[in-house]
Amino acid sequence: MKELRTFLSIITREVKLNLGTGGGALLPTAFFAGAMLLLPFAVGPDRELLAKIGGGYLWLALALASLVSLERLFQGDIDDGTMEQLSLSGLPFSIAMLGKILGQFVAIILPLLVAMPVAGLMLNIPSEYVMPMTFTLFIGALAMFLLGSVGAALGASVKRGGLLVALLALPLYTPIVIFGSSTAGQIMMGNGVFTQGFFLLSAIVLFAIVLCPLAIAAAIKLNLD
Repeated sequence: MKELRTFLSIITREVKLNLGTGGGALLPTAFFAGAMLLLPFAVGPDRELLAKIGGGYLWLALALASLVSLERLFQGDIDDGTMEQLSLSGLPFSIAMLGKILGQFVAIILPLLVAMPVAGLMLNIPSEYVMPMTFTLFIGALAMFLLGSVGAALGASVKRGGLLVALLALPLYTPIVIFGSSTAGQIMMGNGVFTQGFFLLSAIVLFAIVLCPLAIAAAIKLNLD
């Protein structure tokens, strides 16, 4: 029970810090919203065209928006000694890292979950498909955040290493965007959420939850030593 309380306290701390003043949890949502506003100016006001490309574009915008939060994901905690305290928390360091990642993910995804349905309607996606598509975007966002955190951990020792983190994370996002866009296409065709693409996305999430905290813990320990 003590370990569970410690794990939940790490998650709660990260949520409060990121939703507080200067936490930056709204930056990915602002980027995502900006990308949605620019698309009609880029391709024109053709509603049929927007609906045709909207599903895939949502996934592309989500991938780019998720990069905004990665640069400072671990660097601040390394600099102020928080990481050393987490390593002494009594939890396995990988579990502590999972708590930190989940806390930051919750803080970032809450405003994004409000923006996603609005973005779907802006792109002329039929209303009955908006919520199923939002659900798949939530699953994809979790996969992106977990895999992107590995890149952030590897680049944590580099000052202003945003470009390095992006170069490390974007290749990991490629299968997520492919499977997510495939799922969006199936939803638009009326085939529902639970398609092959969605099951592959879910498999990536399960794989990432198990392995990414181990990789992150190993990378952070190299920065602490």
